[in-house]
Parts: sequence; structure tokens; C-alpha cells
Amino acid sequence: MAGKKTAAVLLAGGHGSRMRSKTPKQFLLLAGHTVLWHALKALSESEIDEIVLVTPRGEAETLLREYREDQGFHKLIAATEGGAERCDSVFAGLTALRKRGTELVFIHDAARPFVSQELLTRMRDAGERYGAAVPVLPVKDTIKLGNAEGFVADTPPRALLFAAQTPQVFSYAEICAAYEAYDRARKAEDARALLATDDAQVMERFGACPVKLVGGEEQNQKLTTPEDMARAELWLKSRELRH
Repeated sequence: MAGKKTAAVLLAGGHGSRMRSKTPKQFLLLAGHTVLWHALKALSESEIDEIVLVTPRGEAETLLREYREDQGFHKLIAATEGGAERCDSVFAGLTALRKRGTELVFIHDAARPFVSQELLTRMRDAGERYGAAVPVLPVKDTIKLGNAEGFVADTPPRALLFAAQTPQVFSYAEICAAYEAYDRARKAEDARALLATDDAQVMERFGACPVKLVGGEEQNQKLTTPEDMARAELWLKSRELRH
């Protein structure tokens, strides 16, 4: 394959308490398949070479066998257990890719199962060019920054505000170095105060590459609540009708 060797870290280790379901959201069904299946299908149909799945504790071997051998996702080369926080899970996934020759890595949430091939291509191009890229959507509402007393402290310019999505794409060497520096900082300081909520934030604070903003997609919204699942079912049905 032309270009850099690519891999994806697919995060499927969360519990999703806002979904109000005993079943973790990545294992809920959409059109007869799990949310995770849809995410794996999207990544497998792209030019990504390899996929590492990050799973709930105790489920790595079972899920690797189920999705690689039973479901036929042969780009899935490994599964590893996630950690207590999202950043711990990402670090575990990155570590599983060591010695694989990965040059460019996609970090994606399984709870965003409808990422398009067009967005994956745009992200790959931006990652190769800039070394760090994040898909975003412009913020539609006016955002207020609050203070500790519950009053408005500032109103940032809306034109400069964006909602981040995944997959976020990075030079593998650069994001590994950033996560290693972040891990050292968490051990040396207040880990909760340093808790990063996405990978671009780790690169911003501890990495060497400025993060490029790339236009995201409405259909790539994260499935978080039962209402999101209902909208996802409707979107799948409308897609089937279009095809």
C-alpha cells in the first residue's frame, strides 16, 4: 500500500452510564449488529492496515476471537484490556502496536460507528501532512465560561469554538512520546487535575505537533444516550432507503 503504514486504536472499553443500560453501549444492537461491529466495519473498509481493539477487563481474548475469527474482521490484529480512564486505555492500545512498524495511528471511539470513508481519507491526509489532526464541528450555541461561584466569567468567540470528534490521527512516534510525557506528569502531579478527555489535548500539552482542525461530520456524533440510539436507528433506515 502506498503511503505510511497505518493502524487504528479502537476504544471499546467504556461502560457508558448515560445510556442507562446494563449492556455497555458498544455492545448494544443497531440493525442486528453491535455498535462495535459497525465501527469495525467502517475502519476495516478503509485504507487502515491494522486495528487494535481496547476492551473491558477480562474480555480481550473473547472479543478478539469473536470479531476476528467469527465475524471476519481480519485487520483486527490484537485486543488489549482498557484502563481506569480513557487515557489509560489509549496508552494500552498504543503500546500494543509497538514493533508493528506503525507510522500513522487513528484513535477512534467505538461509540462513533458511522464515520464515513470520506472522513477517514481526509483524516489520513491531514495526519500525514501535519502529524496531528482532529475532526471537528463548529459550535452552534453561544458558549459561556463559568467561574467557581456559578457566574459567567467569559464568553469566548463562537467562531473560534469547535466540538471535537474522533478518529484523531497522529504520527505514531509523536503521540507515543506525548503520552509517555503525559503519563510521567500524571505520576508526578495530581492525576485528576491532569486528566485529558481526548488525545489532541495530550498532544497540545505534551507533544511537538500543532493539531490541525479538519471538518467533521454530523453522522459521526457519539452515541451516549438512549435518544442517540433511536436517532442512529432512524439514520440507518434512511441510509438503507437511499441505497
